[in-house]
Parts: sequence; C-alpha cells; structure tokens
Amino acid sequence: MKLLNNPVFSDLIFRGVMLITSVLPELTPTLKLRGFLVRKCFNSCGKNFQLTKDVRVNQCKNIDIGNDVFLSAGVWVLASEKVVFGDGVMMGPYSIIITGDHTRDNGSFRFGKAVRAPIVLGRGSWIGAHSVVAKGVTIGNGAVLAACSVATKNVPEMAVYGGVPAKLIRQD
Repeated sequence: MKLLNNPVFSDLIFRGVMLITSVLPELTPTLKLRGFLVRKCFNSCGKNFQLTKDVRVNQCKNIDIGNDVFLSAGVWVLASEKVVFGDGVMMGPYSIIITGDHTRDNGSFRFGKAVRAPIVLGRGSWIGAHSVVAKGVTIGNGAVLAACSVATKNVPEMAVYGGVPAKLIRQD
C-alpha cells in the first residue's frame, strides 16, 4: 500500500470512500464501516473510528486518531499541521479543526503568509456543535468545548470552556 503513503492519494481515497458510502443509511454499522475503510488514509488510526457521510478532511497524513473517536455531521478537519485525536474524542455537528491562520500583507489577508501550528484533542474530550478549535490549541483530557465556541487558547483537563473566544465556565 505504498500509494497510501502519498498525501494526495490518501486524501483522494478518503474522498472516494466518503462519496461511495454516502448512499448508505447513517446507522452505527455504516459509521463503523466508513471508519474502517478510511483508516489507512491517516498517519495512524485506532479501532472503532466512526464518522458520518459529510465529514470533510484535508491532509489526512497529518492526522493521528486514537481508539473510539467519533466525528459527527459536517465536521471539517483542515490539517496543514499535525492533528491528534486522543482516545474517545467526540466532535459535534459542524465543528471545525483548523491548524492554519492568515496574516495581513499590504492591507489584505488574501496574500498574507499563513501561520500554522498543531492541534491536540485530549482523551475523552468533547467538541460541541458548531465550535472551532484554532491553530496551536490543546484541548485537555476530559475537557468540553461548549457548542458555538471558539478555542483560541489551550483548554485544561476536565474543564468546560465556552464562548467566543472560549473562557472557563466550570472546572470539574
């Protein structure tokens, strides 16, 4: 499977599997099958990876996935740098992981240099629906990023963060 070591080919395989399996019903066996079929596209992928039909991933080879990870409807993972999903991570609908950002050049962001940094989602963390995890952020083990939040700074273990930008709501 040397072709799967090619990042471009891995992304094409991922998109092909997602397209072909999109006609199947969104039931747990389908989510598990889809996860099994795309597992070799990633740098590493544990067992019981589940994802819905409209998950979007760019640059699969920059991603490490632990065991029992679930990506819900509409999740986007833009991995221009390393992204790590710890065991038991759950991402809610339409949440986004993005390892890059833009800078201004000559008064415009369009041609500014990209700034990139890795993202780590700790074991058992939960990214709520419509949330964004920005470049360089680590979400601690067992932490929650509440729905419709933007994490621009690290979230400690066992904490609940929410808002734009995300701030501490509760520390368990």
